[in-house]
This record gives sequence, structure tokens and C-alpha cells, in this order.
Amino acid sequence: MEADNKQFGSLTFRAPYEFVEETKRMAGDKPISQYLREAVREKNEREMAERIRFLSRRLAQESAEIAEEFDDAAGDGL
Repeated sequence: MEADNKQFGSLTFRAPYEFVEETKRMAGDKPISQYLREAVREKNEREMAERIRFLSRRLAQESAEIAEEFDDAAGDGL
């Protein structure tokens, strides 16, 4: 991962001991802050992909409805 010039603030929250230990274990050799940044980025990417899929399905449905309306209208007089 390339270094960038972004500045970061800190975020603190309380979590159960088991969650903290699990997070440390999953982070492995990475600093915990780097691991958390990557985890949040990956979560955001998954959510964005799901949103894109949702919008794509909705657009396809709207497009199909418009095409059907057009076909119905075209059959009435053309």
C-alpha cells in the first residue's frame, strides 16, 4: 500500500475484550489502525458494490417498463 498525504483523526470506542482480542489476532503483524482502516475500506467497497447492483436492477426494471409502454403505444397506431 502506497503512503499518501491524507491526515487522519482518531476514533475511540469501547468494545468487549473478546472483540478486541479477535481484532488484534486478525490484524496480525499490521498496526491495528492500518488494519481497521483497511477493514472499513473493504466494508465500504462491498456496500458500494451492493448499492450499484441494486440501482442497476432498478434501472433495468424501469427501462423494461418504459420499453413495454412504448411497444404498447406503437402498436396502437403505427
